[in-house]
Amino acid sequence: MKIKYNKIWKSFLVLSVVAGFGTGCKKFLEAPPVESMTKSVALADQAGLVKEMNGAYQIVGGAMFGGKVQVMNELLADQLDGVQLSGDFGEIFRRQSSVFGNYKNDFYKDIYQAIYRANVVLENLDAANTLKDNLEGQARFVRAICHFEAVKLWAQPYGYSADNSHLGIPLRLKTEAVSVPRSTVKQVYDQILADLKIAEVKLPDENNNYATKWAAKALLAKVYFQMNDFTNAYLYANQVIASNKFTLDTYASRFSETGCKESIFKITSNIGTFEAGGELRGQFRSDFNLPNMRFTTAFWTTVNTTNDARKALYDAVKYPGFIVTKKYNSDRFEIPVLYLTDMKLIRAESAAETNTNLTVALQDINEILARAYNGTRSLPVGASASLIRSNVRFERSIEMAGEGNRLSEIKRIGAKGENIDRRGANWNCNGLILQFPAGEQAASSSFVNNPEGGCN
Repeated sequence: MKIKYNKIWKSFLVLSVVAGFGTGCKKFLEAPPVESMTKSVALADQAGLVKEMNGAYQIVGGAMFGGKVQVMNELLADQLDGVQLSGDFGEIFRRQSSVFGNYKNDFYKDIYQAIYRANVVLENLDAANTLKDNLEGQARFVRAICHFEAVKLWAQPYGYSADNSHLGIPLRLKTEAVSVPRSTVKQVYDQILADLKIAEVKLPDENNNYATKWAAKALLAKVYFQMNDFTNAYLYANQVIASNKFTLDTYASRFSETGCKESIFKITSNIGTFEAGGELRGQFRSDFNLPNMRFTTAFWTTVNTTNDARKALYDAVKYPGFIVTKKYNSDRFEIPVLYLTDMKLIRAESAAETNTNLTVALQDINEILARAYNGTRSLPVGASASLIRSNVRFERSIEMAGEGNRLSEIKRIGAKGENIDRRGANWNCNGLILQFPAGEQAASSSFVNNPEGGCN
């Protein structure tokens, strides 16, 4: 029997890659996609489940973190100069998203296709034997990270309402081809946390380039941080850092073919089969042509300071009047989705917000400062919580520029009562969330779209 989809899923391409878990098996991106597969074949045995799980990873690594997650978030945030953009990009940059726009709508479908594949695995774990726990952990991790990225873009943030009963996104926890209404933001975050807490138990310590228990813990730290739950954000970030499995690395290594020592969960490249970051190169790469994604002079001012090593990641000369990044100027590179710098910044800010463990927080931010400013800058012993926090926030805005993080900060900090958007918008304006595709409304007339409108 062929896999069936409702109206919004009909355009999905069913992809799987042939690979395996464990030592001696191929990495999940080394094999070519299979163009179609019947459900009975996919679920016949453990090997079929592995193929289905690999198909989910291929979407996460290609359609999502290969560039679209970063592009969508950066367009809505405040560090890009998009005044000359048109079409889908122009609409999103102007914060006037509508039900139309193939780029946005295809991205939405990609996210839910990965979720669908994870659900296929979860519903058929009885077909697994030696990899049952591993496969469950993988599927729950993928389902969690997909729902997390979707809820941040298509719903007002956690904290928008006192009890987070405002509308979130459809939670798809089964493969049945039926219309699913929007769950509340609280329900979405509760499910994300539930999936990740199972994943951290089920996943192994090492996993041959798949998500590990450390990846689940790192994602838990990010989710709690986005919720402004600083106690739990600190707890999980600290577990990852204290494992001593990851080491702060150079800026040049972060998006490199040889890889980064900081990576907790990464998308790997393999020549001729899967070269990660195609969309990042397509939209940000600046060594051959002026890219679509360019940075504001205001952002450049923050990084173009004495001794800041991160200046080397940008070019303000090659294209007069434009600021571009050089982060993605390579034919192939690994993409760190979860990495140590983020964990250090989360732990430091969480400590500052709770006014506890300030010695640890000071050490974290000073390590970031030492690397960024070539050892010429640090905060003094006894630095206050507020000084640590302000420095962490500022350095994060530079450290992760062009990586899809800034919008999350605008919304997270806004939910705490502080507007930081440099384009002058309120953190909760309608234009800072994307509109659902028309297909959702077509599948169910009762589906509730987001309000139309932009940001003043």
